[in-house]
Amino acid sequence: MAIEPAQEFLVQPVDASWLQCNIECQEACPVGTNCRGYLNLAAEGRFEEGYILSRDPNPVAAMCSYVCSAPCERACRRGDIDRPLAIRAMKRFLVEWHEASGIPDVMPQITPRAERVAIVGAGPAGLAVARELAMKGYQCTVFDSLPYGGGTMLIGVPAFRLPREAIEMDVRLIERLGVTFVYDTTIGKDITFDELQRDFDAIAITAGAMDAVALDVPGADLDGVDYGVDFMKRANLGQPIEVGNDVVVIGGGYTAMDCSRTSLRHGAANVTIAYRRTRSELVVDEEELGETEREGVRMEFLASPIEVLGEDGKVSGVRFIRNRLGEPDASGRRSPVPIEGSEFTVAAQTVIPAVSQAADLTFLPVEATFEINRGRVKVDPATYATNVRGAFACGDFVTGPTTLIEAAGHGKKAAYAIDRYLAGRTDVTVAANVKVTSSWRHDMPEFYDVLPRQHIPMVPLQARMPSTDPIVNFNTPVELGYDANGAVAESTRCLMCNYNIWFDPFRCVLCGACADVCPEGVIHMVDINTLKSEGLLPELDEAYGWDNGGAMILDEERCIRCALCVKRCPFDAITMERFELQEISTDGRLYKESYRDAQLAGTPGVAGGAR
Repeated sequence: MAIEPAQEFLVQPVDASWLQCNIECQEACPVGTNCRGYLNLAAEGRFEEGYILSRDPNPVAAMCSYVCSAPCERACRRGDIDRPLAIRAMKRFLVEWHEASGIPDVMPQITPRAERVAIVGAGPAGLAVARELAMKGYQCTVFDSLPYGGGTMLIGVPAFRLPREAIEMDVRLIERLGVTFVYDTTIGKDITFDELQRDFDAIAITAGAMDAVALDVPGADLDGVDYGVDFMKRANLGQPIEVGNDVVVIGGGYTAMDCSRTSLRHGAANVTIAYRRTRSELVVDEEELGETEREGVRMEFLASPIEVLGEDGKVSGVRFIRNRLGEPDASGRRSPVPIEGSEFTVAAQTVIPAVSQAADLTFLPVEATFEINRGRVKVDPATYATNVRGAFACGDFVTGPTTLIEAAGHGKKAAYAIDRYLAGRTDVTVAANVKVTSSWRHDMPEFYDVLPRQHIPMVPLQARMPSTDPIVNFNTPVELGYDANGAVAESTRCLMCNYNIWFDPFRCVLCGACADVCPEGVIHMVDINTLKSEGLLPELDEAYGWDNGGAMILDEERCIRCALCVKRCPFDAITMERFELQEISTDGRLYKESYRDAQLAGTPGVAGGAR
């Protein structure tokens, strides 16, 4: 009987927990971007299709391509082999390739609705809410006190890391969906909150957290203490900044790194970042930290400020005390414990505290009686609703300072909740749909297993600050990004974790040929009676007690999907199973997407589709 080389079937619904190893990178992304899918497309040179797949679930894809914290890279299984894929840099290549190509973005067909939604704040969370609701047809108006969109990305992230063009790209696409942006408008001053409640059917508060948390040490009020959020806001808006020869930045997050590098571009000669924990507890990625150190910033770990020193009312230095790490705190990181008698001083004319930020609640009307907890508006975690009817809140305004991608993910979920509220739905169920393709044919790209992580090209150190004009230095980019060859090489390294090896116990004769041919040594044939567990393994229940029983054990974490075992098996007992997971809710939202090759091929205007 002839055997077909591939067969497809659908399982609906299914408990997807057993597919976890296939979707770790996708699950790590707060907006649900399928990095594996667009990497696979990029490896084939299908850059526009890769751009569409990376852009579709992400309302701030252009900004993410430059400054995303890339939680997907920490979940990438290639990191268990050598180094994870440069997923963020690959997204940047696709965004820049699309922009240079001149191919227009295809706008969806939207059925207008009568309901109006006001969004307070044009940062990542606000942009996410606006895009998702606009796609549903709601009339959205975004209010922001700044002259442009972007929120924290505009005034908190330096232009040498995030070009203003990337912010404009994301905002422009959302505008094309019919969203109205009202800038230079402060809620509570130019427009009252009561007016928003009167004129709109729902309000989404996404005002961020851009109020600096005060440095609680003696001398914090001296001339020369400049809080990080205010410092970066002036730098990004082109306002005058003066720093001394010696600058001390207190903190260990992205704001601290940005403040230190911005200080260098404004003339500082010696910049020190003081962080109370160790290098391993830093929340910034290694590349950001590496570039900060390469530019000459000195890191002082396990140091907490105890006093800002001054002369004649001006800062002259900072007195620190050394720490040791104690027990983990609520964040899971070990708490710093001061070491008595370990004080030391660092000279400084400028001190920039960049420890944390808080939300500004002053625009909220007292009579609305918002429920507040620890300086933040309380929301229902399931619906993002506040205790004020029709008012929702999300992003850093609710969670406190997070990353760009986390704020955008929060905004997307809040938009779904607002949609349910306006449509009168009270509950939503999500069914997992898994498409499984079984095949005896599977070929990985040539050299995929030996290609090293491609270096992300950077501007040479001497060219990063080419002028005596701080504005020129501040706007000179540092990262150059991949060219097409580098992008294809890097995306070729993907292990295609949506493919798993599957053993057919009715065909397998335990010959061991698969174990012999495996280049990584991840397949083992063992005696069934040597397997230990807290109880009988359900999959092997019938086999226990066999005198000569055996089992094939596969380590999925280290498998590189080379498929040599599939090709070597003399009885076709091993297949490659491609899993594509989609979680579709009853409100029509596609919460997780996978490699939509077949759908893209049939999309008008896309390679392979009708025109």
